[in-house]
Amino acid sequence: MVREAPDGVPVARVLEGHEEIRDAYRDEHVARCYIDERFRQPLGALLHARQAAHLVRLIRTLRPHTLLEVAPGPARLTVEVARVHRGSGIVIDASAPMLDEARRRLEAVARGRWRFVQGDVFSLPISGTVDLVYAFRLIRHFDREDRRRIYAQIRGVLPPGGLLVFDAINKDVAAAVRARSRECHHYDALLTSDELRSELGECGFDLVSLTGVQNGYPLLYRLQVLLAPRSPLLARAALSLVDRLGSEPLEWIVTCRRP
Repeated sequence: MVREAPDGVPVARVLEGHEEIRDAYRDEHVARCYIDERFRQPLGALLHARQAAHLVRLIRTLRPHTLLEVAPGPARLTVEVARVHRGSGIVIDASAPMLDEARRRLEAVARGRWRFVQGDVFSLPISGTVDLVYAFRLIRHFDREDRRRIYAQIRGVLPPGGLLVFDAINKDVAAAVRARSRECHHYDALLTSDELRSELGECGFDLVSLTGVQNGYPLLYRLQVLLAPRSPLLARAALSLVDRLGSEPLEWIVTCRRP
């Protein structure tokens, strides 16, 4: 269906509502193929590497006792996290096929230290608190009011000083990219850094850092199209260099704290 996305950002096609988004991830084929289809090509692999490295650095520095990932999908990031985290962890996902895939992939590294819970981000089914929550490819898919509800749920399971890490889309870059795109998109909230800081403050979080990823995105995309079919290794090296030296990021890794 063609429509205008919320927040005034035009896109070619947007999947309607979070129910449709959820349905897209409840398919067993999607669960099995999610990583290969989205994160094996050089651009997706670069994004995964930067996100995983950020989480691993935080965990090695802070040594949290308890972790929670919301909407882990097939444990794309938690497999990396579990290699360095020595405490306990919980993954919560609304999709049973995604949880099954996450459990299968974590068996080799988690050694029973992670719990798998089918549940909803709008009513997190856990008691007590956790030291660090991370959620990628989740919060950005919801409109402002739903984002407020998600922040409230996550804030409720964090103690004072607890951290939330997630990804957000840079409006200053993404609006122009999406206006030119004719691809089908999930809805993503596009925010400036000031809008993001303000939103977090209103929802009871202090922004700690914005780490830019996919810097110089138009060039990154062109390099992938040109180089990946010929030499994936060369494409990855070129993309990594541009990402570290490039201009405005397409996305941020957001780290914020409950005061």
